[in-house]
Amino acid sequence: MNTYFELFFLFLIALFGGAVNVTIGGGWFVIFPSLIFRGIQPVTGTATTTIILLSGFLASSKPISTTKEIPKRYFNYMVLACTIGGVTGAFLLIAFSHKVFESIAPYLLLLSWILFTFYNQIQNYFNSESAPRKEFKYSHKKLIPIFLLGIYGGYFGAGMGMIIFLLYRFYGIKNNDTLERLTLILVGTNNGIAILIFICSGLIFWPFALVMMAGSVLGGYLGNACKEKINITRVKKNAIVIGATVTLYFLL
Repeated sequence: MNTYFELFFLFLIALFGGAVNVTIGGGWFVIFPSLIFRGIQPVTGTATTTIILLSGFLASSKPISTTKEIPKRYFNYMVLACTIGGVTGAFLLIAFSHKVFESIAPYLLLLSWILFTFYNQIQNYFNSESAPRKEFKYSHKKLIPIFLLGIYGGYFGAGMGMIIFLLYRFYGIKNNDTLERLTLILVGTNNGIAILIFICSGLIFWPFALVMMAGSVLGGYLGNACKEKINITRVKKNAIVIGATVTLYFLL
């Protein structure tokens, strides 16, 4: 494949993935397999996918403001736990052999596809479970799940934002703006620290990453601009089919 055509093709893939990621989630099912199909090793593909999707996610997100529902002190504890988890997950990705990751990744992809597919049903269940709770109450025990989730985010990360949203909805936070800001900060710090480790370890494949980051950023902006004009249900159904195809490919 001609080099310029290949880069343009990857730019378009990242543009689509970035748009999908900010509208319905699931950009991982677009970006990650495109890198693998172009010959990138899975561990390098994971690290490169992380920086591509995070760039589009952060660039197209709304400005962050303070969250009144969570005291600043407790909020900092949550960010710290998630960040430490990200460091742990990134080092686990680097420390273990590529074969370990290649054997685990298809099942992580399957779990993220299940979460993506049944996200609305899971959210409705969590809403009903958390309905009796009047407000979010902090406890140190609640840092354990976010730390473990941080490890997952640093190691693989597909669907992490959806899990954070559901987790804190279950804990009693009902305001969507608060949940979105919380998700943005936790995913950003978790993936950000992991990316720094990946860069220092030489895991980012920059020839593809730079072009696809530009596509992801543009896709993120376009996705947010067109969010109200597109048929979200139809787009998600198509994304579910794409995700199922990609997951089956890696499982088989």
